[in-house]
Amino acid sequence: MEKLTATAAKQSIRIALLHFAPRPDDVRHNLDLLESLFLKAVGLQADLILTPELATSGYEFYKALGREWIKSDGQNIIKRFSELARQHKVALVLGSPVYEAQSEKYYNAALFIDEDGQLIGEHHKISVLPGAEEWSSPGLDLKPVAWRGHKIGLLICADAYPEKISAELAKQGSTVLISLAAWAPGLHGPDGEWERRSKQTGLCLFVCNRTGNESLMNFEGSSSVAVVDGRRVVEYSDKHPAILTIDVRAGDWSPKNERFNIFKFNENP
Repeated sequence: MEKLTATAAKQSIRIALLHFAPRPDDVRHNLDLLESLFLKAVGLQADLILTPELATSGYEFYKALGREWIKSDGQNIIKRFSELARQHKVALVLGSPVYEAQSEKYYNAALFIDEDGQLIGEHHKISVLPGAEEWSSPGLDLKPVAWRGHKIGLLICADAYPEKISAELAKQGSTVLISLAAWAPGLHGPDGEWERRSKQTGLCLFVCNRTGNESLMNFEGSSSVAVVDGRRVVEYSDKHPAILTIDVRAGDWSPKNERFNIFKFNENP
């Protein structure tokens, strides 16, 4: 692991996880709700805000909306939340579908927008699932995001399955792993993958999951977690949407307390 500067190591970082229920047929609702939750997290003095996987669109959006809308709306979504980040001086990792004009491909993306409103990193989901994610091409590149003297390794949901993705991020000097997820409980729910990736890399892993019920998958009871040394030290799995905050030691990103501060809210923005 790369050494942090003395200043970075002394920092305390407040992370806010937006554990909510995006709608797969109503992008406008999702964006308005996300903005409302972002502002609430700003009021909770968050330094870094995380959303679930595909927070702007819902997981099963392709069946209801197709994907052509991403070409016209994708960049506007990034601009909207970049401006919010800039205005309020808070960083954001946003789960959203994107379209890349150069390759003419669509991706399931985690977008890291810093507190100056700059898109400083973008991870495309590598372990794309057949069926529900047939609209997305698998990502090919892996590179940690440099933020405040740290290197942030980004994952999206099933990227936690294989060992090699997290191993490569750790090899490149990541100081923490952050995963955006839409990973429902039940038969195919998470079964130790997050713990193994943390243990394997020696890194803390933070997962922002979601709640709600879509036509094929029921996300109620899904867990948002903080994993340290292969152990879930903090977990939220209530079906009610909530903003979860946690303070971490920036030297190693370990939680200062083994609990989330939980702020429940009504769904309508």
